[in-house]
This record gives sequence, C-alpha cells and structure tokens, in this order.
Amino acid sequence: MPHLTLEYTANLQEKAPEPGLLEKIHSLLASEAGVRIENCKSRWREIENWVVGQGEADAAFVHLDLRFLEGRREETVEAVGRGALAILEDHFLPAPGKLELQLTVEVAEIRRSAYFKAPEGTLSPPPGKMA
Repeated sequence: MPHLTLEYTANLQEKAPEPGLLEKIHSLLASEAGVRIENCKSRWREIENWVVGQGEADAAFVHLDLRFLEGRREETVEAVGRGALAILEDHFLPAPGKLELQLTVEVAEIRRSAYFKAPEGTLSPPPGKMA
C-alpha cells in the first residue's frame, strides 16, 4: 500500500518527474505515516490533452493522488498532504517560461475491507501511527 499517481501536463516536460521525486514522497510517508517504503507503489503520467480554466495556452498543472489505508489520525493525513505539496513545489517551481502552474495533492484513505493484497501480512501499519 500506498498508491501514488502523479499527473502533469505535457508543457512541463523539462521538469518531468523522475524516480527520485517519488522516492522523496515515499520517505515522507515512512516518517510521517509509518508506511513501509517497500509497500509504496508510484507511477507518473504525462497528460497530453487538458484544459485549465477557459483553455488558456499558458496553463499547466501537477496533481498527486495519494491513497493509503484508513485509520491514521487527521494530523498525520494533513502532515502527509502538506509535506507532499512542499516536495512538489521544490521540484516544479518556478514553472518554466511563463506558465501559470497549479500544484495539488489529494490524500484519500482506502477502506481496509475494500483493499486486498498478496502476500498476506503486509497491510498492518506499524504501532503508534493509527488513530
């Protein structure tokens, strides 16, 4: 568990993500949420077709969808979201050229009863990180 999906518009190619960017977020998850790094699964996608606002040509966005198992304290979820946003800011800002860039992070919890994984025994969070 957790799953991270990073989407970015094609006009940000010169700042395209790399494994190291997502590895920083994995480390954040380990330190703030007690996640085992080896359980992090990340991917990134360049978005070829997009519209922001009224379709302004100089618009760009980066969105991180970060999902992990339910049960962590609200403060932990918020610390993960704010920390991930700071990592994205460090990587993507300033935006290249005159792009108007929006960065967003959404942290969502997955119900334990709705998530299945093999091998068994790898879903339990470490003690002290749960509500």
